Amino acid sequence: MNRINAWKQALLAGYTFAVLYCLVFAGLLVLPGFAQEQGRTKQNASLAVVDLLDRPAVTAYAAAHSVLLGVTKAGDRLVAVGERGIIVYSDDGGRNWKQAQVPTSVSLTNVKFPTPKIGYVIGHGGMVLKTEDGGETWVRQLDGLTLAKLAMDYAQAAAASAMKKEAADKLIAAAGRLEKDGPDKPFLDMYFENETTGFVVGAYGLIFRTTDGGKNWTPWMDHTENPGGLHFYGIAAQGDSMYLAGEQGMFLRSTDKGNKFTRVETPYKGTYFTIAVFPTGEILLGGMKGNAYRSTDQGKTFKQVMVPIPVSFAAMCMMSDGTLVIANQAGMLMVSTDKGATIRPLPLTGLPPMAGLTDAGHGMVMTVGYAGAVPVPLNAAPSLGGM
Repeated sequence: MNRINAWKQALLAGYTFAVLYCLVFAGLLVLPGFAQEQGRTKQNASLAVVDLLDRPAVTAYAAAHSVLLGVTKAGDRLVAVGERGIIVYSDDGGRNWKQAQVPTSVSLTNVKFPTPKIGYVIGHGGMVLKTEDGGETWVRQLDGLTLAKLAMDYAQAAAASAMKKEAADKLIAAAGRLEKDGPDKPFLDMYFENETTGFVVGAYGLIFRTTDGGKNWTPWMDHTENPGGLHFYGIAAQGDSMYLAGEQGMFLRSTDKGNKFTRVETPYKGTYFTIAVFPTGEILLGGMKGNAYRSTDQGKTFKQVMVPIPVSFAAMCMMSDGTLVIANQAGMLMVSTDKGATIRPLPLTGLPPMAGLTDAGHGMVMTVGYAGAVPVPLNAAPSLGGM
């Protein structure tokens, strides 16, 4: 009976966190410290975002225990990002953390390091930051105001070229909406092939590409088969193949390193929150209510993978031994040791709701979420067996 009650409590926590998670990532909710006044107009809300764009992150007490949404490795260093522009880093496996110098206070959603020193952070307000010193200091590369101008310049150049008038008019209309809305749209995931070439993706179908380390960004929305402007929640790649996952069962595939993304129908019509691609090409999509789908043919077809816990997925990370660790929105961890063919829960209790995780080395996974950075020793879980 106690076990049943524990599962009920976990499921309730998962559904509650799922709602908050979606609202935060969609930019519709700002967590404590920046609560929006009821009745504020969209224009005033947009002005508030502009203010946060330009306001440096305040030094926080116990910053590593703030709400954090993304974490990764930068060589041997751990770097985590989250609410109010907080970025923290640790050189001792997460025992001690330092707060980085950050030029913005918007919520930061994800972080990636293509090299130990060069890294990128994305967030609300169309924010993209870059570091060249392993995450200690950051500079702004892109924001919602700049990306709207880039989109309009791109659309007008397309209209002046040989592009068909109908297609050019759609680009101009979309760019006009970005300018009118203001910097209210978050980036949610990114992929970097190396330190100079990468993509950032986010809400309402936003996708931008750089080939020069972020000095210049090119709107890439017209390279994706996403006429409804559905949210992109995940991007991943293997070899020349690149994949996008998002709202309403959306899954896009590119076979030319992202030059053109085409829609592939999947069996599930709900939202996919996360995607993992194994070195051998298998793909695993994680969505709402524990729905998981796997492909063994580079995304041409998918089959459902049974998940014993009907709670929405939050994040996935690949461990150094090939084990895939999966977090859901109820604070539970699961693993797959057979390239996504089966998924089983770990008998770990008392974990807070999680938004991201990464391999911290030595059998440890670093999780981040509402409780900040929380290390979890996977080798302490008896069900891992031969891990």
